[in-house]
Amino acid sequence: MRRTYNKSNFQVAKIRRFLEPGPIVLVSSAWKGQSNIMTMGWQTVMEFSPSLVGCMITAANHSFEMIRSSKECVINIPTDDLVNEVVGIGNTT
Repeated sequence: MRRTYNKSNFQVAKIRRFLEPGPIVLVSSAWKGQSNIMTMGWQTVMEFSPSLVGCMITAANHSFEMIRSSKECVINIPTDDLVNEVVGIGNTT
């Protein structure tokens, strides 16, 4: 017997919540006396040994040049009690 499925249409702008199930992390960076922190919702483990994490940060993001210049950043995994701070960081330019 063939099973049927119900499909739902979603606006493209609202589909991200289904495509990005990973944790939201905070990426901190510093370069020449300046520092920044940003939220990031797309990251993936690319290699286990040696450890390698992949992510995408657009050139339009303030952190991009700092990370590119310093060649380093810190990926912070926030705890649940920081949810308001994480949302605040994500909503700040």
